[in-house]
Amino acid sequence: MKKILFILTVCLITNLTFGQKTEKINGNTKFSCSQKNGLTETKSDYVLTVSYDTENLKFSTAEKQQMTSYSVAKKTEKYVIGKNAEENYSFYDIKKKQYYYIDYYMNRYMTAGYGSGSTEIKQAVLKMMEMLKNGKSQKDVIQYLIEQTKYDF
Repeated sequence: MKKILFILTVCLITNLTFGQKTEKINGNTKFSCSQKNGLTETKSDYVLTVSYDTENLKFSTAEKQQMTSYSVAKKTEKYVIGKNAEENYSFYDIKKKQYYYIDYYMNRYMTAGYGSGSTEIKQAVLKMMEMLKNGKSQKDVIQYLIEQTKYDF
């Protein structure tokens, strides 16, 4: 009996420690910035759903929308970095509840940001695009976002 309880306890702790976390964040403005069209602000209430574990990072901004999926490149207590098959990156700031991604398609970049803190997200999306236009890589942009997690004010 003790062995069964021990095994169940270990399974429960493992599941809680390594299980998938899902967060729902209310937002009111979606930001995207493309090299061709510049910044687009879409003002509407939405729920950002972010799910992550040690292997996958997924997000969606609509309830019935299929979640966009990335493989986890790095996960810490403060953030999760995802990378997809096309070598595009995404970044989730766990504490600030902000999600960003970069898309490179047909020789053009697009950056986008969702979550809480509209003004901060807007500035980050613009900064991300500025860095890409100035020849920085997607990894450089992700490094910039990592640096932003160090500031707790």
